[in-house]
Amino acid sequence: MHASTILPNLVGCTVDEGTLLLKKVVGAGGFGKLYHAVDTESACSSRRSSWASTNTTSSSSSSTPSSVSMPGVYAVKCLHNSPFYDRERILHRRVSSHPNIVTVHQDFTSEEHLFIVMDFHASGDMSFAIADGLYHRNTPLVKRTFAQIAEAILFCHDQGVFHRDIKPDNILVDHDGGNPCLTDFGLATRKTIISSKEAGSHAYMCPESFEEGFLGPYSTSSCDSWALGITLLNMVTTQGPWHSARPLTDSRFKSFCADGETYLLAHHPISRSLAALLSRFLCVDSNERISMELFKSEVEEMEELYMSPVDLRRASVVLKDLAAWVVPGRPAVTDPTVPRLESGAEEEEKGEGGEGNADESSDELPSASPAVAKAGKFKRVVRRLRFWRK
Repeated sequence: MHASTILPNLVGCTVDEGTLLLKKVVGAGGFGKLYHAVDTESACSSRRSSWASTNTTSSSSSSTPSSVSMPGVYAVKCLHNSPFYDRERILHRRVSSHPNIVTVHQDFTSEEHLFIVMDFHASGDMSFAIADGLYHRNTPLVKRTFAQIAEAILFCHDQGVFHRDIKPDNILVDHDGGNPCLTDFGLATRKTIISSKEAGSHAYMCPESFEEGFLGPYSTSSCDSWALGITLLNMVTTQGPWHSARPLTDSRFKSFCADGETYLLAHHPISRSLAALLSRFLCVDSNERISMELFKSEVEEMEELYMSPVDLRRASVVLKDLAAWVVPGRPAVTDPTVPRLESGAEEEEKGEGGEGNADESSDELPSASPAVAKAGKFKRVVRRLRFWRK
C-alpha cells in the first residue's frame, strides 16, 4: 500500500508551532502528500525574514529567475518521520540554491511526520504546459527551457546528487512554459553506481535500469541523462518514443535499436539534426552515449528542432497529424501504441501540406493562428485563478 494512502489528511491543521496553515492537498504520490500552505498572520513577517537570511547567500549566486512563486505561500511536503525519507530532505536542500530547482526553505518533524517547506508554484508542471501546446513550433522557448533544465541537472551532479526521476511532471514552469524548476527528489541518491532496478517512471527510464537483458550495476548519472533526452522529445512532439526502453518486450524501442535516426524521423515530427543527435544520445550501450554537456550544447546550437516543410510534406498522414496544433479533447492519432497526449487538427490539414493541397513552393509550416497560439497560456492563467478561488 502506498504511504500516501496511510498518511492522514491534515487540511486545516497548523504545523511548525502554529506558523503554517495547511489549506489544501495539491498532490499525492507514492510516499507522501503535498499541501498548499500559508503563513499565519502572527508569524508571517518574522518567518519570511529568517528564511530570507538563511537563503540569501545561495540565492544571490545566480541571476537566472526561478519560476513564479508567492511570498507567504508555500508548498509543504508531508512524509512519514522515518530515516528512509531523510535522504530526500538532505539531498533536495543540498541543491535547492540553484535558480532552476525548487527552493527548500526549511524542514521540521513532528512525532509522526516529516515536513519539507518549499516555494509554491501555482502555474503547475511542464506536463500541463505540453498539453496546452505552449511549446508547439516554438524552438526558442524549447531550447531556452531545455537548457535551464539541463543546467539544473548538471548542477545536481556537480553536488553529488542524482535525481533518478526526471520527467515533465517533476518540472514546474511558469504560465508561459518557461523558467523551469526541478522538484521531487524522492528517488534521489548520492551513489554514482547503483544496482537496484526499475526506479522511476518507465517511459523515462534508461534501458540498463530494467531487469530485462541488463545485469549488474549501472550509472545513476546516465538515468538523468536519458530522461532529459526523452523529456526534450516530449516537449517538441507532446509524445514519448516508446512505453519503456525494454529491447526485448517494447516493439517501438526494439525498432529504435535497429533503425535509430530513421525510426525517430518516421514516428516524430522533428528535424533531421535533432533526430541524429537523439540517436547519439539515446544509445542502448551507455558507453557510446554522448555526454549531457555536449547534448545540451548541440541542442542550443540547432536552428530548428521541428520537421522542415519539405520533410513534412512528404510525411505520412499520422506524422502530419502529430505536427499539427494540439486541440485538447480530440484524439487525432489512430495508432493506439503511440504514447502521447491527445491532439488533433483536422481542419488545419487542408491547405497546409495535406495531400493534394500542398503548395510545393511554400516553406511555411503548419502553425496556429495568433489567437490559437495564446490559448494554452490563457488556459493556464484561468487554471491558476480557479485554484486561488477554491
